[in-house]
Amino acid sequence: MKDDFRKNQSPPKFLRNGGEMGRVIGEKDWANHPLGIPEKWPLSLRMSVSSMLKTAFPNFILWGEEYYCFYNDAYRPSLGKDGKHPFIIGQKFEEAFPELIETLKKEVDGVWQTGEATWHENQLVSIYRNGKMEEVYWTFSYSVLIGDKEETEGILITCIETTDAVLNLKKLQESESQLAFAIDAAELGTWDYNPAIDSFQGNDRLMDWLGIPKGTAVSMKNAFEAIVPEDKARVMNNIQKTFIGHKASKFSDTFSIKNHKTDEIKIVRALGRSRFKNDKVFYRFNGTLQDVSEQVRYEQKLKLANAQIKKEEQRFRDIVFKAPVGIAIFKGKNLVSEMANNMMLKFVDREANNFVGKKLFEAMPEVRNTVSHFFEEVFNKQEAVRGTEVKINIKRNGGIIDAFFNFIIQPITFSKGEVTEIMLVTNEVTDYVKSKYVLAENESQFRNHMLHSPIAMTILRGKDLKIEMANKRMLNHFWARSWEEVDGKNLAEVFPELIGQKYLGELQQVLTTGQAIKDKASKVIVTIDGREQEFYMDYHYLPLPDVDYSISGVIVTTTDVTDMVLSRNRLENFTKELESQVDLRTEQLLDANEKLQDSIAKLENANEGLQSFAYVSSHDLQEPLRKIQMYTSVLMENEQGRFSERGKKYFEKITNAAGRMRTLIDDLLAFSKSNDDITKYEEIDLNVILEQVLEDSSNSIEHSNAKIMVKELPKIEAIVFQMHQVFTNLISNAIKFAKQGVSPEIIISASEVSAVQVQSLKLNPSKKYFALSITDNGIGLPKGMEGKIFEVFQRLHGRQEYEGTGIGLAIVKKIISNHGGAIKAESVEGKGTIFTIFLPEKRA
Repeated sequence: MKDDFRKNQSPPKFLRNGGEMGRVIGEKDWANHPLGIPEKWPLSLRMSVSSMLKTAFPNFILWGEEYYCFYNDAYRPSLGKDGKHPFIIGQKFEEAFPELIETLKKEVDGVWQTGEATWHENQLVSIYRNGKMEEVYWTFSYSVLIGDKEETEGILITCIETTDAVLNLKKLQESESQLAFAIDAAELGTWDYNPAIDSFQGNDRLMDWLGIPKGTAVSMKNAFEAIVPEDKARVMNNIQKTFIGHKASKFSDTFSIKNHKTDEIKIVRALGRSRFKNDKVFYRFNGTLQDVSEQVRYEQKLKLANAQIKKEEQRFRDIVFKAPVGIAIFKGKNLVSEMANNMMLKFVDREANNFVGKKLFEAMPEVRNTVSHFFEEVFNKQEAVRGTEVKINIKRNGGIIDAFFNFIIQPITFSKGEVTEIMLVTNEVTDYVKSKYVLAENESQFRNHMLHSPIAMTILRGKDLKIEMANKRMLNHFWARSWEEVDGKNLAEVFPELIGQKYLGELQQVLTTGQAIKDKASKVIVTIDGREQEFYMDYHYLPLPDVDYSISGVIVTTTDVTDMVLSRNRLENFTKELESQVDLRTEQLLDANEKLQDSIAKLENANEGLQSFAYVSSHDLQEPLRKIQMYTSVLMENEQGRFSERGKKYFEKITNAAGRMRTLIDDLLAFSKSNDDITKYEEIDLNVILEQVLEDSSNSIEHSNAKIMVKELPKIEAIVFQMHQVFTNLISNAIKFAKQGVSPEIIISASEVSAVQVQSLKLNPSKKYFALSITDNGIGLPKGMEGKIFEVFQRLHGRQEYEGTGIGLAIVKKIISNHGGAIKAESVEGKGTIFTIFLPEKRA
């Protein structure tokens, strides 16, 4: 309110016409200041301030023993911007200029005490202004101001800033010094010619070149005697032209001079100028001579070198344009293409005139989203950026395809600390990536096949026969041990009883020779649960070649034929017994023998089938197996110790899930042999089955953020593991074929089927049926594909888009058919799918 009051009041008369500072002083709130309001200031202060404000020379007043500060408009610019103005008006000197307390304040105190004025010219003073401390030069005077009582009441500072003048003077002095140094450092000769007296003088270096005593003045004619004859006329003519008028006063020429004492010849470059008075009268000619003898000689060599460089440059360009990798150079942040070789144009499927000279993302808008951030990273980090197997949508043959590239984006030129040019070197690896995807899928399939094979299989690695892998059949049937008990251990360590048997020696022989070994009905003794047990087995040892074709391991396939061998032995014993009773029981013996021979034939046929399956598993698929084992070995040897507690928990889940999968596969194999095994039917609660399936699939559900809503399901008579398989396949399909960026939503419900529906589906009208619906919000099915999806290996998408073998829904349909039910699919592409399963309540 006080500030507003001061603004609304007319300023005191002594402040009027005082410019901006008069207004600032008048508007300041002085009510609580030790000096009081301006109207009541001492007359001497008012007169001093009024006089200061009305002068055009920079003035500053320090008033009173506290040195209160006042200054005029002329002084105002000396305070700079973002500094002390206008806050120091009325402040104490120590508060306004704390940086001057140790310097100028002492001088102010001396003037106050003695009353004697001071004077300084071009004095260096450091003050705070323009937001920082600056070194400023001043020419100033301190003098006392007499108060009403004829005593010293203040200090008048009359000053002018001379910073620019002082700095310019220093620059001039430095320039003169630098010029003299430059002339000497550049080894220049200098001359000065006065035409009025025909006097030619040069520095010591030039006089040495001419062979004239130092400090001697000679005529122009004598000086020109040093110019070689073949250059003299031309040089004289060019010099005469500079004497004609001030417009042609500059002289520049290259010629040779000869020292008449030593006969040494130098090639010099002359730069001079003729000078004229106001009446255009020529009065001076001076300049410099530079010895360019070596330079001229090097110029000749340089011309030859440049020619060679151009030749090499052309050769380099030819190499670049014919290089088997794509190379392009882009300029500026707009990425204007300056050059692209033939391979690059092939990669981008563009003609040179549609790519070179164009902005990258205008020529190829389809790649902006996938590659722009790589270029931005180069500009920001100012270092190379690499990409490996980067997927890029690129336009080719009129359509957009997915291609994969390895590349490096390298900054090559900089300006003012910023990247101005970058080079892109790239190579397409689309075929390699697609092949790798196919190989990875084959390896995965082989791994699942081997782990869940009904034939016992194991892989032993190295001379110590370290156990690298063993499937469930081997672990459970032959070894009676868990995987944790044998993982990474030597075979002889786990089964020391094998040391006296032939098998370890045969395995070592396979490693040494690379030749497979097999045998049938071979007897082996192993210790299980502390007791020795005998097995008869058919086995096949196959060598596993490494990357360098050396044999690093053995794959073992084993079939248990103990029952067959024992049956044969029993048959032999029984035959001997029957021979002693042949007269009494001939007819019974023939009948029994016929049945036994039939059983033996069946067993031998089954054994041959298993042998064939083992051969395919171990021989035809050994190449993908080798890679599976190589990568699994690296993981188990190098990464096992890094698992966190949470990771170990997940590993345990994986192990349990694999065990359940083994059970499912064994059951599916049994199921494939009998379409209607009534002994496995039992009453089951589908809610319990579904709860187990959701627990098994918890990882994929959490990873996909899927929401699954389940309504009450019925109890029916069915085969447990097959119903488990049905729910697993349908839920995994719903999660896998979700729309991109949309969380899967799955609704599972049940209802009783009406008699009309039973009839339309051609089901048994005497049975009660339930309809189970699995509804999702996924990508749906193309029109017309609702029936084809239940065919074996039927796929609607490429393997790179969605994983799977294409038999999941075929298995579901077969299971439902075996249960006397039906299944159908209803879908709208892009909006989801409804699978409806019709199952009878009772088997009978």
